[in-house]
Amino acid sequence: MPIPAVRHRGPSPTPRPPSAAVLDAARRAGLIFRDELVAATELSHATVNRQVTRLLEVGLLRERPDLVQAGAVGRPRVPVEVDPDGYGVLGIHIGLRRTTLAAGDLRGRVLGAAEVPNPIGDPADVLTLLVARLRRFGARWPERRMLRVGLVVGGQLSADRGRLRHPRLGWESAPIGEIVDRVAGSHVEVVPQVEAMAGAETLLARQPSRGTALYVYARETVGSVLTVDGAAPVPAAGLGTISHLPVGGAASCPCGATGCLEASVGEASVAAAAHRAGIVSEPSIAKVIAAAEGGHRAAHELLVERARVLGRGVALARDVFNPDRVVLLGQAFTGYRPGLAHVSASFAAATVLDPLVPSVSSLGPGVQALAACTAALLPVHADPLGAVRKSVAREAWSGSAIPARRAATR
Repeated sequence: MPIPAVRHRGPSPTPRPPSAAVLDAARRAGLIFRDELVAATELSHATVNRQVTRLLEVGLLRERPDLVQAGAVGRPRVPVEVDPDGYGVLGIHIGLRRTTLAAGDLRGRVLGAAEVPNPIGDPADVLTLLVARLRRFGARWPERRMLRVGLVVGGQLSADRGRLRHPRLGWESAPIGEIVDRVAGSHVEVVPQVEAMAGAETLLARQPSRGTALYVYARETVGSVLTVDGAAPVPAAGLGTISHLPVGGAASCPCGATGCLEASVGEASVAAAAHRAGIVSEPSIAKVIAAAEGGHRAAHELLVERARVLGRGVALARDVFNPDRVVLLGQAFTGYRPGLAHVSASFAAATVLDPLVPSVSSLGPGVQALAACTAALLPVHADPLGAVRKSVAREAWSGSAIPARRAATR
């Protein structure tokens, strides 16, 4: 059954429902008692009990009577946790050359992921093919109701997520919202790449994020997003870009300038430079890293120079926003671990503000899959009961139904 209309996410004008606060606290705690939920959410006992009952009924939470202490006096305290089995989400991350298909559970764990080469052609044809592949991929979990789908893209999205400019994919003003409406339908969340990755970092943290944080992503492309208390405010004109920050160097950029950040540190540029220098037999960033790790001095120096340029670019972005924290995301930072010290040293030398040490994301190498799942998870955690109601009202992608009170009958 086709799923009707896409909703393009923006800042919510309404406060978070109490069910979202309860589910979020349970997810962060892993296992939690009702009285602990009261303290964590600052809701009343009656409200917490009411929300827990509803979340149990629809299968978003489950009770764990098997963990009740034997021999306890009085009414036993039964802990609850996010049910990892009944529901799930699907995601697509479209990179510059590769697309990642992913499935995840409601705790933020990736159940499975697959990388495929990017289809080439008209955006409508590309998305039609990728959605078909995602449907087949999601069929591996027929027992789950897939509540939402995340579509994560690089490039520049319009504020309403309706149009995408991604010159390196040949998409100058792709009507991505209209295409998704037609080929995928609702339950699809279109999210910029770096915003989704920052969302994954905040969603999976054990404690809610406080203050401001600048997330900088670098791999094939570069991008940044500033979050405030874990949320990413989106300007009316859409997110800006750090791709063309002037970091020096001779790398040619598609914009016509030289020394732009993305053109200098992107995987394709670094791999091509290594190939021209005779360091590797083909322009492959994996081969460059392998050569450096194997002791090839020229490969090491090339990656060190890339790290220094990255540090300067991050410092420029930090000096503009002056955030409380700077978090580094993506394989350009984490793919060659010896480079991190040079990123930090270059950052410290270039920033003009008070000393600050950037931290490295804990998401690991599978950040693309996590980001794709997170793009779908964020609206579920923002309104969990609403997400289930919408899913039940339509045929889920997996075609499976979760019976009412499934948690209570375990």
